[in-house]
Amino acid sequence: MRKLAMAVIAALAFTVPAVSASADVDIAALNLRTPFDCGQVWNANTRSNHNPQLSVDFQRSDANGKNVLSSAPGKVTTVRDLGNTSYGKYIIVDHGGGVTTLYAHLSQFRVSVGQQVSTGTRIGNVGSTGGSTGPHLHYEQRHSGTPVKVVLNGVHIAYFGNTSITSSTNC
Repeated sequence: MRKLAMAVIAALAFTVPAVSASADVDIAALNLRTPFDCGQVWNANTRSNHNPQLSVDFQRSDANGKNVLSSAPGKVTTVRDLGNTSYGKYIIVDHGGGVTTLYAHLSQFRVSVGQQVSTGTRIGNVGSTGGSTGPHLHYEQRHSGTPVKVVLNGVHIAYFGNTSITSSTNC
């Protein structure tokens, strides 16, 4: 019985990296872009107590109202307002292959469910809705519904800390 348990544990340990590697390849192939207008510089903040942990908060002093752009082509699957809780106003875009992006704490929606978007399509505006304590964009990249480490413009966002990133979207 012990040998069987060890074999199961070994098999599970072996398959987890394969899933992660697949997610990295699928997301890298999309070349996801920074969700802001060309030339804007943002602080991408990550922290170990963030929920979910691999999400990114994009911050800058004049964030409120800035355009939020789709990171890649896809189909809008969710446009939802949770009121004063959680994500507040948020959007999810499905990019195919199990890859989605989530944009939260928006002040406005600029798209509707079912809409096809291109890389750089304006989908909303930065706000401070839901459980936010100030204007910023909460951003997630997901593979098969699970958050993964964010890569934008080929830049790996630092975990855990701050990464300064300049948008090249629509340049």
